Amino acid sequence: MHTIEFSNGNDTVHVAIESATRERLTVKIGESRIVTSVTAYLSFAEAFAEAFHALQGTATLRDIDENEVIDVIFSHRGVRIEFHNPLSEKTLQTDQSYMTESMRQIGIWNRL
Repeated sequence: MHTIEFSNGNDTVHVAIESATRERLTVKIGESRIVTSVTAYLSFAEAFAEAFHALQGTATLRDIDENEVIDVIFSHRGVRIEFHNPLSEKTLQTDQSYMTESMRQIGIWNRL
């Protein structure tokens, strides 16, 4: 099971790939599960890496029905991670330094 942790030092949310086919992933986020496409997950990971390196931008993970599930927003004010329905609505506010481990866990650090 591949896991990415999003944390602000106080709260941590685990995002874990539980199962995968060539087209779809079942992802556990906290205690909830969503299904997303492999393409959507890779787009999220690449957008996350770009925003991380630029310290600006947004990475959005969408479920199989194109609903927003997670937004990771980098700006000069820091980083905001928003979790949307069907998950429990939650927002973590942090700074870029807390995203270094998440970036490493995504595993595409050297691709960009």
